[in-house]
Amino acid sequence: MRAAPNRIDVFLETQLVNSQGAIVKTSRPSLVQLTALAVLFALTSVPMHAQVADAPVLYDSDLLPPAFHKSRREAVLASLPPHSVAIVLSAPQRNRENDVSYEFRQSSDMIYLTGSHEPGTVLLLSTDGVTVDGEMVHEVLLVPARDPGREVWTGRLFGDMRAQALLGVEKAVTLDRFEEIATASLEGARLFHLPLPNGVASGTTLDGQLEWLKENGRLLIPDVGGFLPRILSAALALSDEAGFERTSGFVARFADRFAGSNVEDIITAFNSAESFESWLEWRRENVDAVYADGFSLRGTLNGLRVIKTEAELGVMQRAIDNTTAAHREAMRSIEPGMYEYEIEALVEYIFRRNGSEYTGFPSIVGSGENSVILHYETNRRQMQAEDMVVMDIGAEYHHYSADVTRTVPVDGVFSPEQKAIYELVLRAADAGIEVTRADSSFGAPHFAARAVLLAGMRELGLIGEDEEDSALRRFFMHGTSHYLGMYVHDVGGDGILAPGTVITVEPGIYIAAADDIDPKWWNIGVRIEDDILVTDGDPVNMSAGAPRTVAAIEALMRETGLGNSTAGRR
Repeated sequence: MRAAPNRIDVFLETQLVNSQGAIVKTSRPSLVQLTALAVLFALTSVPMHAQVADAPVLYDSDLLPPAFHKSRREAVLASLPPHSVAIVLSAPQRNRENDVSYEFRQSSDMIYLTGSHEPGTVLLLSTDGVTVDGEMVHEVLLVPARDPGREVWTGRLFGDMRAQALLGVEKAVTLDRFEEIATASLEGARLFHLPLPNGVASGTTLDGQLEWLKENGRLLIPDVGGFLPRILSAALALSDEAGFERTSGFVARFADRFAGSNVEDIITAFNSAESFESWLEWRRENVDAVYADGFSLRGTLNGLRVIKTEAELGVMQRAIDNTTAAHREAMRSIEPGMYEYEIEALVEYIFRRNGSEYTGFPSIVGSGENSVILHYETNRRQMQAEDMVVMDIGAEYHHYSADVTRTVPVDGVFSPEQKAIYELVLRAADAGIEVTRADSSFGAPHFAARAVLLAGMRELGLIGEDEEDSALRRFFMHGTSHYLGMYVHDVGGDGILAPGTVITVEPGIYIAAADDIDPKWWNIGVRIEDDILVTDGDPVNMSAGAPRTVAAIEALMRETGLGNSTAGRR
């Protein structure tokens, strides 16, 4: 056994952990230094200790790796023209009331590009490079400075050195240098930015960053509200003739809403343009040469985010698996007399138990008359034996969301009418999934599902044979698909599906009580939703882990679930 070292040996050989998490060994001192150390140790009774290792900021070991985020930043830089700077801001913090805030959730774009979850963070990308501390770099991450006193209350932060080491950015500095570095980077360069966040609290770090950009960045800020800024964005973000033709009629329909605004001349010029080339020529001279670009970066990120990498699909599958596990436990637990909120609580417990940080959206648990309300979120009704209950739920795991819907009978057995509607919707869902393929249009699943629903509702006598196709809209009033990813209704266009895209397929039938409907059909609402991966071959149902057939659902509902336990009840 080795002898215990004395205190001087410990000092000489101690491995120190610096603020980046790297191990640094002290150098061996000279004879003079050794003599001084001996005197020091003789004069003091306080032992010397190794520096305490810093506790981690992140605990999860399956986060997307720094190399993923690095590749995304490189793709954005490659998309920018020379002499350009892209600035990406974090999401705003939202106050609930008084001194209580809503739980912060970082913007999807900031997470996608950096992996940083901290509010106030800024990412700056420069095509030409910017000099920071004597070093020419193309990417700078500005992060909140560490403050031990504050961290006692709100938790540990990266700080600049750990952010650079752990997140893999070329250069990380503290936020107090924002104006210095932004000013240097914008000299001779054009600014590219994302649409500005709304409702930012006055006096916050983000508010200060926005004010600086408004004063120094030549931002184009339309003074119109509602959905009109999105129409302006659609016009300014176009990149080809086909997009120009698709968008022209849409913009013209709302042109009068822009009258008297500070962007009226832009909309007028767009509507007057005879071709995309003539519009592009006008835009370059009157918009691009005058203002920062607040539109192209959004299109670039949309194009990247809509196609999922293998790493992203792995995280998404975890979110979806957590969601299908919740569906299975809900099916085991549902019984007459329970309240909708009991199932909501059970579902979200399963999410959290399996590591999900958030719900992707408020959980929908609608029974009886609430099963025919598409986005019912109150979840307070007591469920009765004859009810159907729609459960539209989605766990979010590492900022990727699931969205899976199942509909079941509260008493565990489908009535003839419930079964007829359920199996019709299931056939429609299967038809929609079958055409969710590469090179199909985004609308293909909707039209396939709609055709099945229309024929089936006519066969059941709920739509007359001589009625127009539009009669189906009374019972099926929404689209069949949306993109899924870092947000439940994620980015993506209405063009052609590509491998690596994930969309939902979610047909439904909702029969509200009405005088012209036989009461046996009243309040039967059914929606079946799955998360479908587009591949080079057959579509992949990522949410197949939640039972879909009548037989499988009834079999699972005969089991006892966690929700049937009396533990924790009053």
